[in-house]
Amino acid sequence: MNDSKKSDLTKTKRTPNLSERKKTKEWLEKNPKVYKLTEELLGFLEEYREPSFPYGWFDRTESHVFKFGRDSVGPRLSIRCNQSDCTVTITLPNDNELLDDLGFSSFLKKPEQSKLKLKFEVESKNKASYEHLIKVLSTNLITPLSAGKHIDAISEDKIDEAFDKIAESKGLNETEKDALVKIRIGQGRYRAALDDIWKGCALTGIKCRDLLRASHIKAWRDAEAHERIDPFNGLLLAAHLDALFDKGLISFDSNGFILISDLISESDLNKLSVDKSMQLKMPPETHEYMKCHREKYGFEC
Repeated sequence: MNDSKKSDLTKTKRTPNLSERKKTKEWLEKNPKVYKLTEELLGFLEEYREPSFPYGWFDRTESHVFKFGRDSVGPRLSIRCNQSDCTVTITLPNDNELLDDLGFSSFLKKPEQSKLKLKFEVESKNKASYEHLIKVLSTNLITPLSAGKHIDAISEDKIDEAFDKIAESKGLNETEKDALVKIRIGQGRYRAALDDIWKGCALTGIKCRDLLRASHIKAWRDAEAHERIDPFNGLLLAAHLDALFDKGLISFDSNGFILISDLISESDLNKLSVDKSMQLKMPPETHEYMKCHREKYGFEC
């Protein structure tokens, strides 16, 4: 093998051991904020890594890239370290109808492939980027990084753990954690189960999915692991009613009749088209969760 071919081979060889990539290690040490962000991303993705696929740092002088998956072939994910952020690029073949919904766009150089780029900035919570990344991971389309064995049987626990991990590593406050959970339960199998149970807004009967919001009845932070993934601990409401329920301004008694906080004026209730005669049909499995909600917000005497 001539010297030029040896040089090309060295460039494409990868290793997860950063100490073997002297230039990249030196650069990251000079840019500690990017280094910290990179470690955060790698730690998060390690949970999903399939050991049969190659992964690691490229040996580059000008750029600093970590990749999961084969070189230029098949599904893959790379992390490029920049001065003030990391760019995660996901490349997938154009053979799945989910790509448009996930925000992928065609790759001009290779029209048979599509790419998605997500920016993670230093000293930022990067909530939207993490949420988008988890959404893609949960499809199991990124073969080297699997959230479960089958697309139709994604481990709910695994995705829940991912959300917990992000919230914990980012130091999110309770409000921010709740927002992250809200996105989690508003999609995927959990949301589909709520659609099946409630058939629309539990109180008004509105069917338009875009107008509905999903909530836990017994809040995520108060619930046990099995309660977090129990669809009967979920409620589907029109957006304005969901906001009232989340804040504890309304709840429901054991017969499903609405309970309204004294903090809401009659004027506001009229504007929201909310009245004390409203009632939902509650499944038996939901009663204990609703009791917890009433107790938490002072409706239970």
